[in-house]
Amino acid sequence: AVCMCTIPWAFGPDAGRFWTHNGLVAIVIACPCALIISTPVTYVAGLAAAAQKGVIVKGGACMEAMAGVNRIAFDKTGTLSEGIFQLLHFNLAGTTRSRKEVLEYLVLMEAPASHPLSDAIVKGAANEEVGIPAHLEVKDHTILPGEGIMGLVQGKQVHVGNQKLFKRLNLLAQLPKVDAGIVGEWANAGGSVGFISIDGEGIVGAYCVADRIRSEAASVVTSLQKMGISITMLTGDQRRAALGIGHQIGLRDEDIKSQLLPEDKLAYISNEVEANVAEKKCWTRKRKVMMVGDGVNDAPALALADISVAMGQGAALAMETSDVTLMDSNLNKLLFITRMGRRVTRTIIENVVFSLACKAVVMGFAFAGRAGLWAAIATDVGSMLVVTLNGMKLLPSSRKVRQNELRSRTGEGLSDSRGSSTSGRPSQPLLGVSNNDFTDTIDDNFVEEDRPCCSNGGACGNKNESD
Repeated sequence: AVCMCTIPWAFGPDAGRFWTHNGLVAIVIACPCALIISTPVTYVAGLAAAAQKGVIVKGGACMEAMAGVNRIAFDKTGTLSEGIFQLLHFNLAGTTRSRKEVLEYLVLMEAPASHPLSDAIVKGAANEEVGIPAHLEVKDHTILPGEGIMGLVQGKQVHVGNQKLFKRLNLLAQLPKVDAGIVGEWANAGGSVGFISIDGEGIVGAYCVADRIRSEAASVVTSLQKMGISITMLTGDQRRAALGIGHQIGLRDEDIKSQLLPEDKLAYISNEVEANVAEKKCWTRKRKVMMVGDGVNDAPALALADISVAMGQGAALAMETSDVTLMDSNLNKLLFITRMGRRVTRTIIENVVFSLACKAVVMGFAFAGRAGLWAAIATDVGSMLVVTLNGMKLLPSSRKVRQNELRSRTGEGLSDSRGSSTSGRPSQPLLGVSNNDFTDTIDDNFVEEDRPCCSNGGACGNKNESD
């Protein structure tokens, strides 16, 4: 532009005026206002729209990365499920100790732990009026990642955990066949099965804890799959329990990864990220791996994934590590933010293409001597306004905002009036299986003395009393 405004004057006033005019037009056209503002205004609109929906995204880059997701790995507990466990069954194994004694040991071991399973066990024991015993003390209380808990009680080693732990301790094979059959029924129904053992006495008790799948989980998984995203469930549960839950939300057997430790989840995410890098070509866009979780154990995998999502009701560490947080832990918001990420990327491309096209057209007219200075100014300002408005179309209308607020208030009112959960949904049977269904199955194979129910004050082992 400087050359156009200076050099032509050497060839006469007419040439100087003509090229000076074109030089000024070129300066105006070269102003990158529309091009520069096209991206940040779209980011801000997308972030604001997400925040109004209760989704916190840590920056526009994270929002744009959502558009490239082709694989999502879900943690199960607290993510695909509600993370609200209930102790359904507790059976004695052997005759060395009474039911109350074993429950006291179980509560003593589980009370210091922070896992939702532990809280369910403590509350279930409280329903039988069993609390932390004052005459017992646990020492060297240790969390065994992906397995359970161990500690010393009255000089004896006590273990509480899943089948993986007791297989490693070579204690599971010593469980009587009758009890093993009952435990198998619990696992087949989708419950999380665990045991407690005391040194020198073997396994002294078995319990079953169940969680409820989120009502929206199946529909969200189906919608994501229709968008071309592959879904995988990662869980530390036994294979049978994991399959039962995975099938409920529409996953195939090969998409269900069970009996995983935190390091196994980390290794899986690492392999998926490396696979995406290996598949990338110079002319293709890099695909991204998303991890969705809620617990402390998920934090390493969340940090390693290309894009990570944490549930708002989960651990603080998971939310700090993640790129996106679903404040109300509703999986429908994950579907929303994934679609919003694609809309943001598409809008940015539209804005960039429109800005460059406007510049190219006006520049062509300028070199042909048919573009006036005011036309260049109007094109520059006009294109900037167009890309700004195009980016702001991502914001929900005030009418939609009012409708969402009204719907939210209506849901809260229904929840209070019907006595259901805070989510506004009526109570549903755990994992699609009622407590009586569990009881009927067990009573056909096992007869035990009448005892209070772990969860609702009925009888876990006596069908008549339960009915």
